[in-house]
Amino acid sequence: MSSLRVLKKISTPFDTFSPNGAVVMVNLVDPQLSTVRVFLDALRARKLPFLCVANKADLVPEEAVRRTMADLGEAATVASMATGEGVDSIRRELLERFSPGDRVAVLGVFNSGKTSLLVHLTGRDLAVSNVPGTTLAFTAVPFEGRELIDTVGQLIDIDKPLMVSVDLADCRDTKERLTRVLRQDAEGILATIDTAVRGLEEVVGVIRHRLEEGGKLVFAGAGASALVAMEAAGQAMETGLPALAFTNNLADCQPVSFSKGTGEQEGGLSRYMALAISPGDVVIGVSASGGTGFVYDLLHRGRKKGATTVAITENIDTPLGAAADHVIKSNAKPEGPSSSKIQAAHLAIAHALLLTLADERGVTAEASIGFMLSEPVATKKMGIK
Repeated sequence: MSSLRVLKKISTPFDTFSPNGAVVMVNLVDPQLSTVRVFLDALRARKLPFLCVANKADLVPEEAVRRTMADLGEAATVASMATGEGVDSIRRELLERFSPGDRVAVLGVFNSGKTSLLVHLTGRDLAVSNVPGTTLAFTAVPFEGRELIDTVGQLIDIDKPLMVSVDLADCRDTKERLTRVLRQDAEGILATIDTAVRGLEEVVGVIRHRLEEGGKLVFAGAGASALVAMEAAGQAMETGLPALAFTNNLADCQPVSFSKGTGEQEGGLSRYMALAISPGDVVIGVSASGGTGFVYDLLHRGRKKGATTVAITENIDTPLGAAADHVIKSNAKPEGPSSSKIQAAHLAIAHALLLTLADERGVTAEASIGFMLSEPVATKKMGIK
């Protein structure tokens, strides 16, 4: 389990497979255009021909398609890998634009339909799912005398073999590196305002109603998102809200679970955690990728028990997004193998949610201090069994 989590976050350099051009896939449900533009900029810099495909047109209204195309600023074939719409046009364009022997990279973020396109075009039986990271390696597939290369969704800066959240390659000294990291964390939070506030507005009223009816908050996350879940639950308690936090952190093994994702795919975790959920609760899953197994499964289980489910995520077209009644989307990408900017954005989302709830409930500073005070209880003396 742990090796998969690491492999899906490490990208082979673009140079390794020496493409002659590319197809850039855009997910109309969750366009993530800031990341798509990284692909496009790199292709332009290399003077490589490319075509754009706007996938999942069957899942969004026409106005949303037009808006995304206008924001993208590139001509694109509107398509749906689910229905087959646009596939014939893509086939013709590939054959016209690329010659026999050419290698064409299919690029895009998680769940944009890269592998599905290859299945349509080549008839190959390739693994397809809505879990981010299903494609873990670059795969070359023959196509009409050409080669289509399936790529991993975490490929961000295709000129570099590895980028850890913030690109520091051109920084001259330590001060400049530190400043850039802090500035980009702040920029990730600012960019998140546009995508998160609408979801937050919906959720504030829902949570207030659920809590007034006797419900509680249940937070869940893994690794970096576990820290967000614990921080959020702690701040909820400080403002007088009943809250629990469930994570895959294993006490003294926490550094290992943080870096290796211990138990991410363990269904026993979500089954255990769901025992604490009651009808009327609000279950909030935190996951940058939207694909952490026990987190989205916990939301599924919570929904079946009558709880309201909320996702805090960067990727909405995922199992976590599907399991959520309400989605609060961050917008901190593009990212590398680390998700520090997303974690900062998710912490800000949690703070905005809980501080707004506290203010609307009339929680005073004095009351908050009271919630934070220790509560001594007489206990046995050491040595007494």
